[in-house]
Amino acid sequence: MENQRPLHVGIVGATGVVGKEFLILLEKRAFPIASLRLFGSARSAGKRVRWSGGGINNEITVEDLAQADPTGLDLALFSAGKGVSLEHAPRFAAAGVVVVDNSSAFRRDPAIPLVVPEVNPGDLATTRSRIIANPNCSTIILLMALAPIHRALDVVDCVVSTYQAVSGAGKAAVDELFGQARAFAAGDEPRCEAFDRPIFLNVLPQIGPWQANGDSEEEAKFTQESRKILGDNTFRCHATCVRVPVERCHSESVYVRLGRATSEQEILALLRAAPGVALDDLATPRELANREEVFVSRVRVDEEDPRVLRFWVVSDQLWKGAALNSIQIAEAMGALGRFDQ
Repeated sequence: MENQRPLHVGIVGATGVVGKEFLILLEKRAFPIASLRLFGSARSAGKRVRWSGGGINNEITVEDLAQADPTGLDLALFSAGKGVSLEHAPRFAAAGVVVVDNSSAFRRDPAIPLVVPEVNPGDLATTRSRIIANPNCSTIILLMALAPIHRALDVVDCVVSTYQAVSGAGKAAVDELFGQARAFAAGDEPRCEAFDRPIFLNVLPQIGPWQANGDSEEEAKFTQESRKILGDNTFRCHATCVRVPVERCHSESVYVRLGRATSEQEILALLRAAPGVALDDLATPRELANREEVFVSRVRVDEEDPRVLRFWVVSDQLWKGAALNSIQIAEAMGALGRFDQ
């Protein structure tokens, strides 16, 4: 965004887990900012947040979203939950603000683009919508690696098992993980509030409410969102989503059946050429927090059936799965001149 004029930016959900990552990444990426406003619930209103990016070096007071007037903003980054987005994102858009929403509120709306900038940037170029939806974190991480393979080799079937960090469920979930670790060390019973069962020394194979077919809500998103992002209504992804006692970074084990035979060399070449993807000898979540890339390792083409491919992928879901992807959408919109219309 070198030639982009500085923008008047708002962050909705500024004191939440993803809201704090917005602040870090706006500064890290030198996003052009003329002014910054922070919005939250009535409970968060009045809090002071220090930020030194964009030449602004002061404390910013969090505004009550319900009472706030968005007039004058160019861009609003939303990460405050589906209900908040449904109520307030259209209000911001009606005031002329470009909204990038991190919730599930608009992902299935056919009039609103669902975008991973490295995968389907053309959907930004053709839309007139002032609301852009950010996909589910796990879907983003999968498609960053899978989309270039699908376009070259036609993924006929996909099976993914996820190992999802507790920070994907918010700060209370992180606090609960470490609280249960301390309770274990002290010989006390674990307290369960963020999750129905203990997460420390455990895994929980449910993320989100159950659906009619037995999938969890998180599992259903893989096929629904991937079809829209890829522009392929025949794409199917069979997912099992599991919460694991990891603070940050989601991991995924991926199995795909391709339309034709391939080789490890061909797959590695596709991944090396994919923007935002990095190859790693053995990607683990502990070492890859606060990294922008999606890391792929353990690439294996089946010896008996070279149409079968398996790989392991890890990425910081608070960055590429949420805040970073949203900011990249805003950067792409700036490159298209959408903030000058």
